[in-house]
Amino acid sequence: MRIATLARSLMNDPHCGDQCGYWRQDGRLVLAMVDGLGHGKDAEAAAKAAVDYVASHLGDGLPDIFAGCSDAICHTRGTAMGIAVVDEACGALEYAGVGNTRARVIVTGYGGRAWSLSSAYGIVGGGYRRLVPERARLAPDDILLMYTDGIREIFDVSTYDSARSGTIERLARDILRDWSRSTDDAAILICRNAD
Repeated sequence: MRIATLARSLMNDPHCGDQCGYWRQDGRLVLAMVDGLGHGKDAEAAAKAAVDYVASHLGDGLPDIFAGCSDAICHTRGTAMGIAVVDEACGALEYAGVGNTRARVIVTGYGGRAWSLSSAYGIVGGGYRRLVPERARLAPDDILLMYTDGIREIFDVSTYDSARSGTIERLARDILRDWSRSTDDAAILICRNAD
């Protein structure tokens, strides 16, 4: 699996409320995209607290991670969060989200066909509706995009040469440049199922 991440703060603020992380443990790849509510220092503190919680609970199931994180960061302003767990041997994907972070799978073998993974309503650290993890599979060369609402929800990845060439760092830069909103922090994480 190849991974690229990129973030930028609103108006070059030194604090960015959109954070992400990824970790490998026991053949599993855990990816997290977190959007602290609002902007600035308090949003960044909430997002970093959520990322830290995920990093220290990688072996837990997704419902347990979300519930524990929600309790652990309830003193912050809260976050939206999406977490994907990928079995690196077979490409099996499990995803859950709360709030308005986005996750899409791009099936490169079928002309860039894409589908979105869903999130529950609510706020991590403030309460959310019942979490229902989704399962899918990443075939070779498929791409998982995870991003915050600082990037427009829907865009056509197939128009980028970098989506076909395998240069996911360039793809992350292109998407952030072309589709980010000028009124919000933004972050993107790209995972491609490749050696």
